[in-house]
Amino acid sequence: MEEIYIDEHLLLRDAEVKDIEDYIFIPFDKELLKMYGSSMNYKTPKSREKSILLIEEIQNEPYEWAIVYNNIFIGQVRLVIDEANNKSKFAIGIFNPKYWSIGIGTKVTNAVLNYGFTKLKLHKIYLRVLKYNKRAIKSYGKAGFVIEGEERDSAFIKGRYYNDIHMGILKEEYFNRK
Repeated sequence: MEEIYIDEHLLLRDAEVKDIEDYIFIPFDKELLKMYGSSMNYKTPKSREKSILLIEEIQNEPYEWAIVYNNIFIGQVRLVIDEANNKSKFAIGIFNPKYWSIGIGTKVTNAVLNYGFTKLKLHKIYLRVLKYNKRAIKSYGKAGFVIEGEERDSAFIKGRYYNDIHMGILKEEYFNRK
């Protein structure tokens, strides 16, 4: 796992055992679970067993990183490579609301896009996001993703259907920004 230094406060690295405590310390957030499309009750306590599984998942994926801000594990980001088509699916989650809306997600997204297009030589990076997740859509747009389409009634959450937005960015678009 290659570490990615973004700035003096922000680092992408492999998950470590000590990250379990950072993750358990922050309770589930009602808005975060909604943006993920989860039907889980936000009052559910985090278990050590599931926290360990999260850390192991990050450690076992070749292109999944822990997002670390000021030495605190605050989220995760990953690329899931489709080698046959030279593209990758992108996903990011900052589970600590204290770090929302201050530009961390956009910085992390830009760093991972740069890694994907320069180191991995990908042609395209794409994602799927719930249409009501306006904060994420805005952040992805800042990083250069464009809306490619909308999938109707693609997520069934708490007894109701919601649409997904498909977004993507091509290598040439990434390097020709601004």
